[in-house]
Amino acid sequence: MLGTLMPKVHFTKMNGAGNDFVMLDNRAGELQLSDAQISRLCDRHRGIGADGVLLVEPAASGADFRMRYYNADGGEAE
Repeated sequence: MLGTLMPKVHFTKMNGAGNDFVMLDNRAGELQLSDAQISRLCDRHRGIGADGVLLVEPAASGADFRMRYYNADGGEAE
């Protein structure tokens, strides 16, 4: 994955029900990660290692925030 630069990010690693996740706070809306960058974060040999990424973002309506889940391959879950 040469050429896929990673920005410096602060993260929290969480686990539950046998799965682990990298949680990123993007409420400021400054973090834009590509599928390849998410995949690198989840790589257990070259990255943090996780089953997926949880991205906390501003809510579109009355809620405090919303969460988006990305699988380890970088694709957004539906």
